[in-house]
Amino acid sequence: MKKKTLLTIAIISGVMTLTLVGLGVVFDKEDLEKQHGRTDIYDVSVDGTIAYVFYKEGHPGIYLNNLSEPVVQLEANLEIVDISFSPNGKNLIYSSNDKNKREMLNSQIFMINLDTKAEKELFQEETLITEVKYHPTNSDYIYYLKAGTFQNYSPIASARPHDIDLFSFQISNGETKQYTDLKKYMIHSLQLSKRENAAYVVMDDDAHAETAEDIFVSHQRIFKIVLDEPYGTEVVSPKDSETDIWDFTITPDDDYFIYQAVANTGENGNYQYELFNYNRQSKEVKQLTNLKEHTSHPVISADGQSVYFIVDTQFGKSKPDYELYKMNIDGSSIVEVPLAMN
Repeated sequence: MKKKTLLTIAIISGVMTLTLVGLGVVFDKEDLEKQHGRTDIYDVSVDGTIAYVFYKEGHPGIYLNNLSEPVVQLEANLEIVDISFSPNGKNLIYSSNDKNKREMLNSQIFMINLDTKAEKELFQEETLITEVKYHPTNSDYIYYLKAGTFQNYSPIASARPHDIDLFSFQISNGETKQYTDLKKYMIHSLQLSKRENAAYVVMDDDAHAETAEDIFVSHQRIFKIVLDEPYGTEVVSPKDSETDIWDFTITPDDDYFIYQAVANTGENGNYQYELFNYNRQSKEVKQLTNLKEHTSHPVISADGQSVYFIVDTQFGKSKPDYELYKMNIDGSSIVEVPLAMN
């Protein structure tokens, strides 16, 4: 074959390769920009200000219910994983990761002064921080859940964070502290006590499991994590319940849990998730909502009188539709909370 022909083939191959690479970049960019709308990530400050995450053409932003412009907006290749108000409501922290966690496992924690809108990076780690939470009475401490890996649990399962444990970060001196060495497949719904040095999380009650079948039939319960050495964990939700707890919050006095669990199955076969109240003293459970939707992410107001929560009216369909609601602590007077970005 003549050299001229080989050169022509090489040039054509090179052009095709560059074209395909270019198309891939375009498609990736389009995929990143497809994400649009409100998420289920939000928090409520001591004065009732609501911060929430909204994606605008792929760009994640944090908005306040009293402002139309975001207090922060990130590039389309990033995602905002969690947000939390400081105890006095003056600062807001958030955790961000790269959307492509297969290639970039890096989490950054930022703090925003809501008076000046000044932003400061507190720390970053080459891992996956799944939740962040200010201490409810001491704004010098941030607690977070960190995953050691992001991988497939099985060949047919999607990749998820694994080996999760509880840590804290002290803002004034930059010190990090680890409280658990559980390396759990799933820990979530991090809450901090106002009354004692303790954290609460949801995880599988599988400490005594000896076989894969034991693990499979275990249930998700609320655990208390003692933050004083020696650290310890104990189940604080009903131990004999056959109901999995998926998400929860705790009242300011630590006396009640408001949690999410499956209540029924709809006509379309989808589970219906509702909110329940668990009295830790009397051990009584009361169903608070009966919306027959996907009700989740309860947040209790600072005075302990109201509960905010998210309803996904399109649960089980291709695209979620998250709406914010509010009710009295006893489940009465449920109303939708209007937000600027819809």
